[in-house]
Amino acid sequence: MMYACSSSSSTPQLTHPQWQAAYDSLATYVHASEPTTKTYYFGIPIDYAHNFSSTTSMFAFEVYGTREDLYDTHLTSPAMQTFLEKIPSASTTGLDLNHYRCVAGFLDASGRNEEAGVMQDVRISCTSPEAMAALLPGLKMLVGGVDGSGGTLTYMAFRGLDDEVSARIYGRWKTREDMEAFIRRADVNGFWMQNKEHVRAMEQRLYVPNGKGWLHRGSGYAGEKERVKAKI
Repeated sequence: MMYACSSSSSTPQLTHPQWQAAYDSLATYVHASEPTTKTYYFGIPIDYAHNFSSTTSMFAFEVYGTREDLYDTHLTSPAMQTFLEKIPSASTTGLDLNHYRCVAGFLDASGRNEEAGVMQDVRISCTSPEAMAALLPGLKMLVGGVDGSGGTLTYMAFRGLDDEVSARIYGRWKTREDMEAFIRRADVNGFWMQNKEHVRAMEQRLYVPNGKGWLHRGSGYAGEKERVKAKI
């Protein structure tokens, strides 16, 4: 499967509710007409958790069966063309689309599409392709050692497909307190300390779900087989 993360920004004007509403029509079409779009999940920066309608950006986490499912099916669909015609007047940027493959982790620890209280998106840029190769085993070990305890709903690691130096971590937790406890774990801090020399830059943003889209369709998601084995 191919994973895509994107963000788009809007002008903080009265047109913004229409900008968000455009996603609603698009998501309705995608769910009904694009079975190869496995995940279509959105968030709002935590800065605007108090007022979704005022947010100046949205985050999208998307999963497709293949790259062709994104470019030949989703991005060329009539609904997407309508969407792209609607948003320019209220957008200050285009879609910031990045492509990844999952290297470790799980999308839904409980298998019940449980909604999160907060999500964390971490972007990692390594100093060189060689540094990325050195970082990946530790990243896989860290994420592979995480389970659904402590309020962790999702925890996934990705390697970038757009270049040879990018990685990403995506997590979801029941509460902000759960996330704060998680990022202070010894194994999490140990990973960052051990890989400082490989990392050129790291940035993270927190988001809250805005009720748009869906996490998965009930099967075929990352970590599903491992979750089933654990329950057995």
